[in-house]
Amino acid sequence: MQKGGRSALIPFSWLYGCVVWLRNRGFDLGMLREERVSVPVIAVGNLTAGGTGKTPLVEWLVGRLRDRGRTVGVVSRGYGRATTGVVVVSDGTRVLVDARGGGDEPVQMAEKFPGTVVIVAERRVDAARLAVVRYRADVVVMDDGFQHRYLHRDLNILVVDVRSDLRKERLLPAGMRREGLSAIRRADLIGLSKVPEKFSSAFVTASLSRWYAGPMFAYRMTTAAVRRAPEGSREHVDVLRGRSVFAFCGIADPKRFLEEVRSLGGIVRGSASYPDHHVFTRRDIGELIRAFKESGADIIVTTEKDIARIGAFPEHREALLARHPVYWTELAVEIVEGEGELMGSLDRVLSGKGVR
Repeated sequence: MQKGGRSALIPFSWLYGCVVWLRNRGFDLGMLREERVSVPVIAVGNLTAGGTGKTPLVEWLVGRLRDRGRTVGVVSRGYGRATTGVVVVSDGTRVLVDARGGGDEPVQMAEKFPGTVVIVAERRVDAARLAVVRYRADVVVMDDGFQHRYLHRDLNILVVDVRSDLRKERLLPAGMRREGLSAIRRADLIGLSKVPEKFSSAFVTASLSRWYAGPMFAYRMTTAAVRRAPEGSREHVDVLRGRSVFAFCGIADPKRFLEEVRSLGGIVRGSASYPDHHVFTRRDIGELIRAFKESGADIIVTTEKDIARIGAFPEHREALLARHPVYWTELAVEIVEGEGELMGSLDRVLSGKGVR
């Protein structure tokens, strides 16, 4: 949206801000009630709409918790799904739905971590309770849960993209910020995401000091693997090096994805981007195939999330994934600063001692 168009939305941002403030005030005064489950709850979220890198961090947490022998229940809303209500994506033994039923990120997580319970619901309390009572999860991780205050959390992790300045970001719909900056005070721990190679947390710490003086950690996303569709066979990470690539994605940060492809040595001959959680149509798939052929590229590269959505449609799998050289990149989190703070917080929560 153009700058002038966003400026015209400022009155609506004021109205939105008032509604959010009243809602948060209701929780602060006990007029709106948080509900507890009988196991520790770890929430990961952000203050802005769009991709800050919170879901890769959730996956990192799930991996670490599983390494400790915990039965993990992951709960989220399941953005982009065509269903409503409570949906069990994985019962801990098998994946029960595709991305149409459970959302792309929950299905991606269920497939990546066999044995993990994954449940989506508008009311995360319902999903968490089901994970604990029926499927015996002994810790719950809530993805994109910073604003969902109905479920009590024992560790509230706020993810902040170091490339953006929250102080300059307007509230929705004129900007991308979901809440007032005072909401930062609810965080028990801040994760600084997308940090560059040369990074110091001093500037970010100073910019947030009015609202937060607690522990922080910093991380970046790296490419853990490159996989070949449709089976998902793992390729050497250098498989893209020197090859001409047609890249496409439907994520919140398409620029980051193109940077990733180039960092792996891919020569981008053409690209296409779609909104986050985009549901691909038959027309979209046809246009992607035509654009790939016209680009003269050797291979197609996309993201793990997009593969989850495309793979939910057998006709898309056949037309695109089975008939063309399609690869996807699999991300992982690299903690570059403050890992002791993060692990210490996890230890205290899992031991029942709290984070303060």
